[in-house]
Amino acid sequence: MFSLLLKNKVLIALLLLCVFFSLSSEQFLRIDNILNVFLQSAIMGIIAIGMTYVVITAGIDLGVGSVVAVSGMIIAGMIISGIPVIAAILVGLVIGMGSGVINGFFITRFNMAPFIVTLGMMAAARSITLVYSDAQTISVYKDPFLQFLRMGNVLGVPVMILITAVLFIIANYVLSNTVFGRHVYAIGSNKKAAEVSGINVKRVEMMVYIIAGVLAGVGGLMMTARLGSGTPLAGVNLELMAIAAVVIGGSSLSGGRGTIFGTLIGVLLINVLNTGMNLMNISSHYQGLIMGSVILLAALIDSLSNKKSK
Repeated sequence: MFSLLLKNKVLIALLLLCVFFSLSSEQFLRIDNILNVFLQSAIMGIIAIGMTYVVITAGIDLGVGSVVAVSGMIIAGMIISGIPVIAAILVGLVIGMGSGVINGFFITRFNMAPFIVTLGMMAAARSITLVYSDAQTISVYKDPFLQFLRMGNVLGVPVMILITAVLFIIANYVLSNTVFGRHVYAIGSNKKAAEVSGINVKRVEMMVYIIAGVLAGVGGLMMTARLGSGTPLAGVNLELMAIAAVVIGGSSLSGGRGTIFGTLIGVLLINVLNTGMNLMNISSHYQGLIMGSVILLAALIDSLSNKKSK
């Protein structure tokens, strides 16, 4: 196990990054800062889980950030209207699931490019958010259940981090130890061969987009809980950061390769980098350049790896 961890270049990069920021800022290793890194990773991590499934099938989902916004906004709107919080949460999750069904339907039924279909979902969901809220923030800061999600903890560990950890464990088990997981990899490796072998490719592809949509709904709930409000600008660029985390974690945009563990490391690396740069007072103008360089490097490694495999 230890030797496998040492072979994980991204994990080594994360550890070296932690060492560097620890030496650069005495605040980095403080417990509150470490918990903050994990809290910042929670929502992105949940979105990145769904994105991992999609990317392994050689797909993409550009709409999840907007779905986070619309599901979170509707949850907030229903709560403020007096609807029980559990019912509001279920509706938010159904909205996320519905976005996945729509994406999967057009991609599988009409053989449309995932990029185009999910780009349309991104625009449509963001527009629905603005129309529903009239571009205004809906405050639900005092709702007891959302307060529990925002500030609650178990043995000192924030509830949001625990929820994210459980979802990562479940997602990793499904992808690594089930027939469905093997089918996901098979489709990404060679869709035609998967069809010939008897795999119901359309059903599996539909399921991965539904998984991504439902997790976006969960992300919407957690975003609303953490902000204490539904906001029309929630989730902006979240889909891009999730894709970046997935690629940095070793998943191939060409499909057929990737792990949930790698995605977790990718998410943590991005948030450690962001937090470390803030502690070092690096200008936001340069932060974008540094983050972009890291993403470009990960994409380059992915491209070179694909060439070697061919």
